[in-house]
Amino acid sequence: MHYKKGILAILASIIMAVSSSSAFAEAKIGVADAQRAILQSELGQKGMDQINGAFIEQEEQLKEMQKEVTVLLEKLKKDTELMSDQEFQKLLQDISVQRGQMSQLVENVQRIKLESTDRLIQSLTSRYQEAVEALVLSEKYDLILPRQSVHYRHELYDVTAKITEKMNALEK
Repeated sequence: MHYKKGILAILASIIMAVSSSSAFAEAKIGVADAQRAILQSELGQKGMDQINGAFIEQEEQLKEMQKEVTVLLEKLKKDTELMSDQEFQKLLQDISVQRGQMSQLVENVQRIKLESTDRLIQSLTSRYQEAVEALVLSEKYDLILPRQSVHYRHELYDVTAKITEKMNALEK
């Protein structure tokens, strides 16, 4: 008799597992890249334009510095035989100093741009959440996962563009 109850319990477990897995198979799931959705939205693009626009002077300065280094390198290449050892060493030092200044400027600009981009993303995260909620309600998603947390995903599940559209629609 206990034998029959054990078999019935196993059969009941199997039936529950099969029925719950079929219910799960019907779930509508999406995957989204929050950063991409935010930065591709109209507000995100405007913010990135402002961030990039703030560094036009530094980019021009970098171009000028690159021209100066190029001129010094050409002089070094062309006039090496005519220079004394002291002149040669000074020119090498000038080139090294210029490259160091360029590297420092590039690092500063990249760091500030990254920090500004992070602040922009943080400032638009609530708008992103609103767009996700609007998408869930309008298209009946059961689950939207962050793209970074998923080991494998098919592009059919990527709802990033839909979320960007919802963000833009919320703005209007």
